[in-house]
Amino acid sequence: MNKVYVTAVVKDVPAEEYNRYLPPMKARRMGKLQKRALVTALKAMEVGGITQPDAILNGTAMGCMEHSVQLLKGLEQEGEAVNMPTAFMQSTHNTVASLIAIYTGNHGYNNTYAHRTISFECALQDAWLQLKTGRLRTALVCANDEITDFQHQHPHFFGQMEYADRSEAWMLSVEPGGNPLYELENVRIIHQKGTDDRAEIIKKSL
Repeated sequence: MNKVYVTAVVKDVPAEEYNRYLPPMKARRMGKLQKRALVTALKAMEVGGITQPDAILNGTAMGCMEHSVQLLKGLEQEGEAVNMPTAFMQSTHNTVASLIAIYTGNHGYNNTYAHRTISFECALQDAWLQLKTGRLRTALVCANDEITDFQHQHPHFFGQMEYADRSEAWMLSVEPGGNPLYELENVRIIHQKGTDDRAEIIKKSL
């Protein structure tokens, strides 16, 4: 069984750094979460020294809410005949993972997990298991969610918002590289009847 190392962790890249990773002409076609997620992923790949990870995995509780709200408002106001292909394509939960793969030309394993507050941990467990067993050598694992004004204005639609407005990306590898952050020893998803699933990430300092 391989050891799994975390070689980079990047969180919420400041907007002033976006132009370094994403040309403005391409950025203007993307929603806020898409831009933030893509730049965070690209920076994590840069820090981790991996340009083509074997897999891209994303965890998201709600997906790209900006475009989901646009789509639903259009359906409400104009009916099912409304022509909003962009809003529809960018409202799906796998939008971000697909965007990163397309932008980087990656044709490897690509998956998205949507399991409330432990969506990222579910994606991380998938990557960890495949790296441990040798199916993958490297993996980019992301967490991306956004909270829009619409959600704050209509809390009765969404209930208690337990997830965070975040973009985070981890680079994982079976090779320690120059200066890994730590070894990822285990990722557990804990199921207990009558309670919400929870997750445990076990790290080993190097």
